[in-house]
Amino acid sequence: LLCHAHAAYNCSSPPNFNNFDVNSCCRTPEINLGNVPQKCQQHVNQLKSANQKYPAFAHLCYPECIYKETGALVNGRLHMDKVRQYLQEHVHRRDREVVPHIVRSFETCRKNIHGHMKAAKLESYKVLPQGCSPYAAMLYSCVNAETFINCPAKMWKSDEHCLVAKQFAEQCNPLPHVPLPMS
Repeated sequence: LLCHAHAAYNCSSPPNFNNFDVNSCCRTPEINLGNVPQKCQQHVNQLKSANQKYPAFAHLCYPECIYKETGALVNGRLHMDKVRQYLQEHVHRRDREVVPHIVRSFETCRKNIHGHMKAAKLESYKVLPQGCSPYAAMLYSCVNAETFINCPAKMWKSDEHCLVAKQFAEQCNPLPHVPLPMS
């Protein structure tokens, strides 16, 4: 087992992982999204802001489409009951133990983003020139980061690079893990 004291990181310069894929540290659960990704790919590709050089899933508006299509996001509001139900029904059986972790990540991120909105006296985020509100993309980034930090042991790869990545994220990526726009 690796034993490390938490190193103090310079948060403006992440550790060099020499092309190591930190996404391999916490195994992504298998989720059956049916035809939702195809629908969202078509949706994003018809937006004026679409850039054919990049995959549709990299577009700022892709998460909003996914959440809308799965019923989790309705009229700009995230419905946690729908998130929970969708995950319970669509995450592969062998990965079910991660569902409560993902749900907790959604709850934590939602609470933090809404706390920021309240502090900034925002009712909602404006639709950006890209064609969507940044809310879903912020939520998506935060949930991924939060789930990475709290990855279940069964899905975590105990490896030197992964440990360093987790320590860096814990120290340098305070909630809500994304830069928050002020309007």
